[in-house]
Amino acid sequence: MRFLLHLFLVMSVAWSASIQANDKEAVQMLERMTEAAKNLTYEGVFAYQSGKTLQSIRIFHRADARGEVERLISLNGAAREVIRSNDMVTCINPEGKQVNVSRRPLGRGFPSDLPRRLSSATPYYEVGLGDTDRVAGRQAHELIIKPLDNYRYGYRLWVDSETGLLLKSELRNDQGEVLETFAFSSVSTSVHIPEHKLKPQMNGEEMTWHRSEPETPMDMAKMTNNVSQWRMQWLPEGFALVAQQTRLRASNGAAVEQRVYSDGLSSVSIFIEKIRARHDHLNGGSHVGAINAYGTIMHAHFVTVVGEVPAVTVEKIGNAITHIAAQ
Repeated sequence: MRFLLHLFLVMSVAWSASIQANDKEAVQMLERMTEAAKNLTYEGVFAYQSGKTLQSIRIFHRADARGEVERLISLNGAAREVIRSNDMVTCINPEGKQVNVSRRPLGRGFPSDLPRRLSSATPYYEVGLGDTDRVAGRQAHELIIKPLDNYRYGYRLWVDSETGLLLKSELRNDQGEVLETFAFSSVSTSVHIPEHKLKPQMNGEEMTWHRSEPETPMDMAKMTNNVSQWRMQWLPEGFALVAQQTRLRASNGAAVEQRVYSDGLSSVSIFIEKIRARHDHLNGGSHVGAINAYGTIMHAHFVTVVGEVPAVTVEKIGNAITHIAAQ
């Protein structure tokens, strides 16, 4: 359930700066969708498809004076759950008897996550209105989110006319091909959700908890400038460092430096690993669904760039990384 374990962070970017060139009515609808994602209580079933992988998921989302609580249950394949209480996310995999806890947001496309990420998007996207349609038996307005360059993907969104809830989203490339999609098949709003429907249905004694706290962008930037021997010579406009760690280890025991760059909506991870032994490593480009990767070797290191961005983006970033000798 890769999309539930996303490592990318949301940047705090002023929304007012991102709407200068956008359709006023479309922006108002987007703002209403963002509010509905936080303040609406609902339950339903939606499908999430990325590439050839299709998952059906039940969601319970409750909003009250204490904030948001939601529970997602995978309905096909291995039994998996996600519990989110405000900014705390718990991902549960009973087959592996493992729980991951993180303050990072959920992955792309969720009805409660995508609006929040869109509301922090930079001026490098424009918002416009499309047609009306029906989704899950409800009247929906279409929103079109277009990037202003070819370094990020665009979206088409369908928003419930009555409540403002996001009912469907499509992640699209510059040729209009759908790379990822999420859509409700059924949804009920203004419902009462009892406490037991928001609790995981597992034996807590079988769980292993992993908790991580994200660093602030200022701290990460300072760490990069003072410690790292690697520099970024090019990034798409609006992308900035939002996460960094050096605690990862490759299968051969080598330390791995990881960085995450984001514009608030699109994100890219860079992995830099010192070569300790010959083994297979990505050389050139690769992709799975909306995920593109680019690998190369420089200064006795494997360098891999991975992100839900076009192939041209990861390749251009990978070729713009330079090494600075230690002082």
